[in-house]
Amino acid sequence: MKRILRYATRIAPIALSLATPAYSQASMTASPDADAPAEALVITQAELEDKIYAAWLGQLVGNIYGLPHENMHIDEPGPDAFPYGYDFLEIPYYQTHFGSTKMTGVMDAFGGAFSDDDTDIEYIYLRLMEQHGLEPTYAQVRDAWMAHIDNWVWIANRQALAMMHEGFYPPYTGQEQLNPEFFQIDPQLINEIWAITAPGMVDYAVEKSRWAAMISADKHGTEPTIAYGAMFSAAFYEDDINRLIDIGAAALPVDSEFAQVIADMKALKERYPDDWRTARQKMAEAYYNSQPDPKSIWDANLNGACAILALLYGEGDFQKTLDLASAMGFDADNQAATLAGLIGLAKGTKAIPHDLLYPIKGWELPFNDRYLNRSRRDMPSASITDLAHRTALLAEEMILAKGGSKHVQNGLVTYTVNPTATFVPPFELSPLHPKVMLSDRQESILLSMGDQSVHWQATGLPTGLSLSETGLISGATHQTGRFDVTIIATRGEEHRTQNLPLIIKGANLAPDAAEVFGPADRESLNHLRDGVTYGGNSVESPKVGTRVESFGYRWDKPQTISSLLLTTGRMGENGGWFASMSAEYLSPDGSWHAIPGVAMTPEPVLQNDKHLRPHYADYLIEFPAITTKGIRVKGLNGGEGDQRYMSLSELSVFE
Repeated sequence: MKRILRYATRIAPIALSLATPAYSQASMTASPDADAPAEALVITQAELEDKIYAAWLGQLVGNIYGLPHENMHIDEPGPDAFPYGYDFLEIPYYQTHFGSTKMTGVMDAFGGAFSDDDTDIEYIYLRLMEQHGLEPTYAQVRDAWMAHIDNWVWIANRQALAMMHEGFYPPYTGQEQLNPEFFQIDPQLINEIWAITAPGMVDYAVEKSRWAAMISADKHGTEPTIAYGAMFSAAFYEDDINRLIDIGAAALPVDSEFAQVIADMKALKERYPDDWRTARQKMAEAYYNSQPDPKSIWDANLNGACAILALLYGEGDFQKTLDLASAMGFDADNQAATLAGLIGLAKGTKAIPHDLLYPIKGWELPFNDRYLNRSRRDMPSASITDLAHRTALLAEEMILAKGGSKHVQNGLVTYTVNPTATFVPPFELSPLHPKVMLSDRQESILLSMGDQSVHWQATGLPTGLSLSETGLISGATHQTGRFDVTIIATRGEEHRTQNLPLIIKGANLAPDAAEVFGPADRESLNHLRDGVTYGGNSVESPKVGTRVESFGYRWDKPQTISSLLLTTGRMGENGGWFASMSAEYLSPDGSWHAIPGVAMTPEPVLQNDKHLRPHYADYLIEFPAITTKGIRVKGLNGGEGDQRYMSLSELSVFE
């Protein structure tokens, strides 16, 4: 269902201080180099490497420390019994899967730290930059996702992955019209590396983080990622938490939703300076309890609010912030990982308590210097010091590529950083997914994802459709058939072209059917022909074990039919998809027969795998014309155990 945020209970905001912060780190100061830009910054190589190492360690500490609290504290925050430690909560799930109910037991079994979704996609991005350069393309990102991600992704990231397997490319995989999870937490926990490799280049980090967030998010769903990008980049020269929060806010439009979240959290801290639990209660009321159903405990703004509160009440102390991030609840491990990484980056390895880095007796290096990959296909386990070293090399490369320089004097290595560096996204026009449209109905296709410097043209559009210079195809046409439309994108002197397969169908025969049938009640089944696809009411078969189900129509008079358009509904966590798909027609003797010569566009991915199931996906089923009084699609219900079922939002029928 389309998510529309309405914050019924607003917290009176205080004014944001968006002034440029003073540079507080003595070793990263205004550059003495006469040839450098006036506002250039200097950082020693030793401090750069220490901060990056601390960022990796911090994220690992936060992720593992926060995991037992993940989705545990919803109605109330965690107890005020700090410090929690790694083993404050025991989770039976870990015993089944990892041999211990305690996080120290899991780390002991693994021989160090281990991958989770707070760090493992950034690990992929690290290697992506090593292989393809500092500014990989969306197409290269898609290749990397499909090569290495087949599990351990949820909500918006899972939908993005499913859409990639359907043939879509970023940033369409994050677009609201294709990804109904666009407002969720996902991008804010997997994209810190773009800022960690852009030290002191806040503008650059902001735009690159926005670019990366759009892989699985849209609109306000990208905003916490943008704010974190600013904070992480600034943390190389600023260690005051309040100033870092203001830098994050300053990176956002003043009317953005997350800018308002930050203002609200600052107001709560001012109103309840020593009472984080009351502040958390007020935050939860405004950003969760008062929200319209269906509420999401993974909402980007909600979890971003938890993080800002933890930062404010943690007051820059690593342990205190870590505990508060866990106690704030909701998707707590993600907040703990991001905030611990941020404070580690801002304050260096010395800020991370010794017992958090050496939870197992006998380890001689933090986390035994081991990052065990348990979650990403064909990615090796790694040394944490090596991950940090490789990241520091990329940061050095970025400094030099963006107008900075490297100096060696008396054995001291320093970098001059250009803080005015900017990010210009790679100019690419990825393959465009075939689009099915209905004649005589207003339709739109958004090609542009916000880059105002790109101008768009098209050749071969059917009469009645037009393409604006900003990338929106819109209108209605009386023509039907297949059209090979050529899209031309221009940025400056560069041009990109791509083919857009456009399939336009005539009138939908389904509304005139005398009967709609399937394993659901009649009122629900009528949603299959109400014309609403994305965000509409899903028609669901019962949750059972493995079973063949079918949905279709009967008419009083014979119809000539040559195609169907099936649009899936909203998937469940563990079911809702087709594990097989076929089409049948009703013969004059009343029996059902398989339709010969069926072709499907796109060819559906039919493995019974919850990671490959996109919400609201279109499948065009075409075949030589038949005359019949009945038509149906059938298949195996998909899912796990007794949660197998099918979810559809629309089934259209065409002559």
